[in-house]
Formats: sequence, structure tokens, C-alpha cells
Amino acid sequence: MDLSPIAEDYLTVIYHLENEHERPVRTAEIGDEIGVTAPSVTSMLDNLDEEGLVDYTPYEGVELTEEGELVVRRLIRNHRLLETFLTDHLGYDWTDVHEEADRLEHYVSDELARRLSAFLGDPATDSHGDPIPNADLTMPEETPYTPLSEREVGETVVIEQVPHRDPDVREFLSDAGIGPGTNVTIDDVPPVDLLTVELTSETRTVTLPVRVARRIGTRSIENRSVLD
Repeated sequence: MDLSPIAEDYLTVIYHLENEHERPVRTAEIGDEIGVTAPSVTSMLDNLDEEGLVDYTPYEGVELTEEGELVVRRLIRNHRLLETFLTDHLGYDWTDVHEEADRLEHYVSDELARRLSAFLGDPATDSHGDPIPNADLTMPEETPYTPLSEREVGETVVIEQVPHRDPDVREFLSDAGIGPGTNVTIDDVPPVDLLTVELTSETRTVTLPVRVARRIGTRSIENRSVLD
């Protein structure tokens, strides 16, 4: 089945929104994410429904079919392998690879993905800590990272997974000096929706909104050293 890049983008957006909200996705949510009008969304969903890639019911929402999810998993595999290649071998910063991979993911064949994965050592996760689907498109079991927001004051942890789809959050974390591999110590949890951490390598503190800290995966230093 030959799909256009924009059709694949629709499927990917539906996948992420469906997983985020755990319910059928509304057309308005898709339009907001992609930046198109409601009639454009409806037209595309009708086409994807005819192809058997989504189940779309007007006024009720849309869900991916099993076939539609396989298309997205292939794109996710391509995307995350590309991100890892760009950071590990072309010197890209982790904050800069998402859009590059978005553009390239549509043009990676299964054979190229296989070779790229082998070249990278068949990584289990990408440069943001997200799992990379296997060659058979099964999603590996996610590492049980503990959200930064659930850590106790005085704990020192390493950042293993960061949210990266939101450019504003990405920029905030980058400016704060927080990214994959950063060691931080929980400094304070004020009685508001904020969390203060100390960057171990720089001996300075950063205050994060709890809503962001919830999306940052961490591992205790002791556990990380054992696994490494």
C-alpha cells in the first residue's frame, strides 16, 4: 500500500493522541496537531477509513485499526533509528533530531531500516529514551523508568527519557541543561506545582513544572551502574 507522507503523518498523530488520551481521537484534536481545517481532516479520515487503516465514525472519533497501527510502528521504527543515527554519528543534539527524522522517516525501506539498526548495534531505545520497535514491528517492553516527579528530596538520579515532541518543552529542557544522561539531585518540592533539582555536574539548581517532571523518566544511579 502506497501512502503519501501526509497520510502517514495523520496516522502517526492519531496513534500518539490515542495513546495519550486512551479514547477515540476527535477530528479537532487532529486538526490542531497538524494545523489543517476540519474539512481537510474529515476528507483524509474518510480516505484512511476506506483503506482499512482507521475506524472513523463522524461525531464520535477515530481509532487506528490493527493494520493502521502496523503502518505507524514502521514509521516509529524508522524515526527512532534515524534520531539515534543523527545524534550518535552526525553530531546532532538530541533537541534537533525530531524534525529531521520526521522528514526522513517516510523514505526508509525495511531493508535500510534493518541495515541501519545493525550498524547502530540494534539499539533498544533512541536518543530520547523511547523504545524502538523490532524488525517484526513488535514494540519492546518499555523500561520502567520512574518519573522525576515521583522522586524524593535528596535522591540523585540520571535522566534516561525526555519528552521531545513538544518543541516548547524541548527548548525549556535544553536551556535548563537537562537531557538524556544528566545527573540531578532532587533539591526541593515546594507546595505548588513545581520541582527543584540540582544539576550534579554544575552545582546549580533548576525549577521545573511538575507537569514536565512527570514526563521525564529517571533511573537511580545505583540501578543504572548495575545495568551498564
